[in-house]
Amino acid sequence: MADLKMPDINKVSLAGNLTRDPELQYLPNGTPLCKLGLAVSRKYKTKSGELKENTLFINVTAWRGTAEYCGNNMRKGMPVLVEGRLTSDEWEDKNTGQKRTKIEVTADRVQGLAWEDRNSGGGGSSYNQSSQSGQSAQSGAPSRPTEEPIPDDDIPF
Repeated sequence: MADLKMPDINKVSLAGNLTRDPELQYLPNGTPLCKLGLAVSRKYKTKSGELKENTLFINVTAWRGTAEYCGNNMRKGMPVLVEGRLTSDEWEDKNTGQKRTKIEVTADRVQGLAWEDRNSGGGGSSYNQSSQSGQSAQSGAPSRPTEEPIPDDDIPF
């Protein structure tokens, strides 16, 4: 019998708020890179009925056009949707000599979600890393084909 192997899938989708202004940088070869901090919260009730909240702080890295879009259009506090993959970085701690590992998200797509202050660059536009044009949806070139809304009678619930 052949050895069956499960396929590997490394894809994440996270919605949360930016914890700081995006940090846009350019590598020596000119490649744009942007570092983002994302806070993602989960609210739940304990068995006793007490409302609790658990918040994760996640580092996100965006590259190329997505990096420039984030650096130029996003600000601390904005709600965003991040789609990408998990990546890890390993190094040796200079002080202790111990091996250290950090896991973060490498973004393929970052989209600003509805935000009260639309003058700050929010408003639901996005940039998709696979966009051929290198322009954001906000500047007129859509990052992916426009989808038609689903009629209410086609929704199965």
